[in-house]
Amino acid sequence: MTDSNFFVSVDVGSRKIVVLLADEENGKLTVTGYAIGESAGVKKGVIVDVEQASQAIKKVAEAACSSCDISSFFNVSTNISDPHLTVTNRDGQIFLPTHEVGEDDVRTAVKNACGIPTPTNKQVINSVINHFVLDKDTETGQGVVTDQPIGQKATNLEVNMHIVMVSNQCVDAIDRSMQKSKFGLNNIVLNSMASSEVYLTKDEKDSGICLVDIGAGVTNLSVFTKGGITYSAVIQKGGDQITEEIAYAFDTSFEEAERLKIEYGDAQTKSIREDKLILFVQADDDPDQSEHYLSHQSLVEVIEKAYLELFSLVKKDLQSHKLDRLLKSGLVLTGGASKIKDCDALMLKYFNVRTKLGCINTEKITTKKVQFENSLKDPVYACALGLLLFEPNKSDFRETEANNKGGFLGRMGRRLNLKL
Repeated sequence: MTDSNFFVSVDVGSRKIVVLLADEENGKLTVTGYAIGESAGVKKGVIVDVEQASQAIKKVAEAACSSCDISSFFNVSTNISDPHLTVTNRDGQIFLPTHEVGEDDVRTAVKNACGIPTPTNKQVINSVINHFVLDKDTETGQGVVTDQPIGQKATNLEVNMHIVMVSNQCVDAIDRSMQKSKFGLNNIVLNSMASSEVYLTKDEKDSGICLVDIGAGVTNLSVFTKGGITYSAVIQKGGDQITEEIAYAFDTSFEEAERLKIEYGDAQTKSIREDKLILFVQADDDPDQSEHYLSHQSLVEVIEKAYLELFSLVKKDLQSHKLDRLLKSGLVLTGGASKIKDCDALMLKYFNVRTKLGCINTEKITTKKVQFENSLKDPVYACALGLLLFEPNKSDFRETEANNKGGFLGRMGRRLNLKL
């Protein structure tokens, strides 16, 4: 295994941390090492305690290295989930005096699109090129859409880009956590943008689709239309809030509520054919007191209501941006909190559009680890797998000098090395 084609992803969530190591063979990534462990110092997807987070990251990273006898690596990508992110879609234009598109023309068009004022408390982490337009008519807005403009004949060129800005504080916390873990940081990607790499097809992105990534602390959304990403958002409700609803309803601890959700959970009350009593422990229970029971039906009613509240937030967000009618391919559901039984069925019923659980595209990524083959399909690993595949656009000609202000973008492209 050579250093030049070795990749690492670190997915830092509110409840879990995933580290994947992959090697590239014949243009396809193969997972060679993996580990998953408990997270620490993270609330609602944001690192709030750098020391705790770094210790948790390093522990999982060591386990991942041990799984494939690796002691050093670089090309580390990680995720971000900032509830205060700002997204915008921008066009950059340029006239072509030579009537032929060259690399400098693409560079200038991209620079024009990215030339937006950035608040002092935020920085750009992802500038994704959706498509180019050749010879766009100023009156009709029509032109020739292409992904590869270089060398083509035209009088003007336009680029459409999706730009993601997040808080400096979030990026700094990630940066310091990785440094304390002895990691080098190469790339930071929005959760749902990463997951889309392994779940969404080109046809789905062309026709319009929304990826809904339900994590423990937050839910990430990414909408794709006409082949490119057009919207991203973070909703501050996830699987932990479902658990909290159970704990409140039955006066029990978070840990006991989580157990009830995992062992007996279902997102639809109509799925309960025959009710039964479930033994559980109430908060501050005295072992000598009588046992406590709840009905399976009542548990599922609480879970269903909580998921419907989450789905209503997703729907409201999509409707407020007039995106709900553009999703001809519907919704793709992923994330650890999507694993509860009938979650996809409830979402289908609520949105009344095509809905499915995410399915890993094994043509892009696979594994030789027999024990990881089934885990590869688990939505818990979706973001980490997507981070391995995500790479900045080859046509993204951002000037690195513009980002040499201490943020991670100023260090993109630098060869990084980790020794555990």
